[in-house]
Amino acid sequence: MDSALNNIKLMLKNKIGLDSSTIGDTTIDKIILQRMHQCNISEFKDYLQLISCNQQELNELLEITVIPETWFFRDIRPYEFIHNHIQKTHADNPSATFRILSIPSSTGEEPYSLAMYLLDKDISENTFSIDAVDVSQRALAYAKKGHYGNNSFRGKHYSPYQKKYFTKDDKGYKINQIIQNKISFYPLNILHKQANIKYKFDFILCRNLLIYFDVKTKLSAFKNLASLLKDNGYLFVGHSEFGSVPDDIYQNTGFEQAFALIKHNHPEFQTKTTNQHEAIKPHKPDSLKPRTVNKASNFEDLIIKPEKTSNTSTTLEQINQLADSLEYEKAETACLLYINERGEDADVLYFLGLIASCQHDNSAAEKHLRKSIFLNPVHYESLIHLSLILEKTGDSKSAGLFKKRAHKVFSNQNNTQER
Repeated sequence: MDSALNNIKLMLKNKIGLDSSTIGDTTIDKIILQRMHQCNISEFKDYLQLISCNQQELNELLEITVIPETWFFRDIRPYEFIHNHIQKTHADNPSATFRILSIPSSTGEEPYSLAMYLLDKDISENTFSIDAVDVSQRALAYAKKGHYGNNSFRGKHYSPYQKKYFTKDDKGYKINQIIQNKISFYPLNILHKQANIKYKFDFILCRNLLIYFDVKTKLSAFKNLASLLKDNGYLFVGHSEFGSVPDDIYQNTGFEQAFALIKHNHPEFQTKTTNQHEAIKPHKPDSLKPRTVNKASNFEDLIIKPEKTSNTSTTLEQINQLADSLEYEKAETACLLYINERGEDADVLYFLGLIASCQHDNSAAEKHLRKSIFLNPVHYESLIHLSLILEKTGDSKSAGLFKKRAHKVFSNQNNTQER
């Protein structure tokens, strides 16, 4: 590969943490070539020279590289968690206030969703404040306008909020001023130390950002997030990022589908450690409510009747998006379509395990994750998730062994990247 192209990708990684392998080198190459075409440049070395001395062009490259995939009420589990915690705290301390950070805020759908959700649940507007930050100035400018098209309204939960808090016009939907006033938008890069922020947050939502980082960059981000989080605060990550959480900094609260983490100095840390099996009760396979997708009698019943014929292949990113939207049945079907098209691999089996775990089917989750590890013994996410499942079901000895293997993989990956 062209050394200048590698240096351009390295610059992207240094600036925004993007690991090109997470979205594919071909995608990154197309993005770079697109900007080169706009600048009438045909050689990578010439474009590298340009972005090295021209901040404006570097900003343009960064802007189109940032992936603003979001929509209103994408996942309300963390909102439910935050609402319940605020209510519980107010029962003892009615004057308590809460600071919330949304990172990355992208084009604003997440922080606006949370503000609408809390106000709709009769949480006073004086009770909470929301900071919304992103590396993309363009995304922040879009968010501040508060004007959205149909693509921002997807899924199940947005409809009543759209009717109550938006005004429809010729261009789309304009969010009400009372919601806009609740959000403070400003630029911030989680990979940099934030000396300008003089306060810490009760809740931080950082979902579907860390999946684009390599192991070393993830660790740096997790440390910086910890420095922004109050000792008694909560950090929410995406389901795909759960396996990379450093357990020397954070611990799972047990509210699994919210993917909420606490720091080791959180007041509840010892309680969660001692009563972990009470926080997440093991589920026996025969006591589970059957999932609709599993009513098919065999594998072929699932894969030969897709809802819509398509010439495009199922991708792991599509599976990830479905699972992230809590569309577990569709995500599982997409996994099976993926297997039918490409065969089994460690990544798709990891997703099957994750989906089963989110639906409390620990038996199926364990089966898929063990198979993933069989195909790829150093699949970190599968190793760490399997250790969590075994811990839930009471097999602490096996859980410890898989956790050690996961830490060894993490350490080896980190050492390799430092060379």
